[in-house]
Amino acid sequence: MIAIDASPLARGLTAAIVCAAALFAPAAVSAQPRLDVTLSGARWDGYGLDRGRAAITGPQTPTGSPVTLFETDAAIEPGPGAELRLGWRVFRGLYAEATGGLGVNAIEARVSGDIEQAPAITLASTLAQITIEGGALMEVATLRVGAGNLVPFVDGGGGYLRQVHDDRVLVETGRTLYLGAGVKWRSPAVKPRGLVQRVVLRADARFVSRTGGVDVDDARRNYITVSGGVGLRLF
Repeated sequence: MIAIDASPLARGLTAAIVCAAALFAPAAVSAQPRLDVTLSGARWDGYGLDRGRAAITGPQTPTGSPVTLFETDAAIEPGPGAELRLGWRVFRGLYAEATGGLGVNAIEARVSGDIEQAPAITLASTLAQITIEGGALMEVATLRVGAGNLVPFVDGGGGYLRQVHDDRVLVETGRTLYLGAGVKWRSPAVKPRGLVQRVVLRADARFVSRTGGVDVDDARRNYITVSGGVGLRLF
């Protein structure tokens, strides 16, 4: 029987394991979960709700032709908002994100073309818009800027919309879908490390498409939101 010295083999295997650990440990550390909490001020754009017409069947020729009593033109106007975002890193630059938003907009209706020649009037009231959304955020690069990092990103998702009239007479619900992009600036890591690791500044722009909610017709409406705020990276 031929004897084989296992010592060189064992030393080689040990060295390979140590090298592999050295190569993969930084990636594993960098992929540890992190929680970003951001509070932002926002501007939610408005959108039209189409025109409406009140009419009756008249006695004129041809018989049964509609007679317009008045016309309406309704729209939701731009307004301020606030957004709270929680982002949990699941792998390197990929985050699962939850967003809660509150927008305060005016809903306006212009009544014109009155059959009795009454002057046109505009009626307005306040509409609170509440959103609860979930989605994914992908960081596309990390750029060193001064003492911190500038991180552009793209995101997308969808969720629930609730619209409440100021006197609570009108309450409507709907759904939202969004696509967006933005940028974060992260400060250097705090030392020694504790619960708070970094300060985060964030700016977002989103294209939002919604169904349901307050509307003249059952149609999809699109609008833009922009926001900017400050947050913390935890853990």
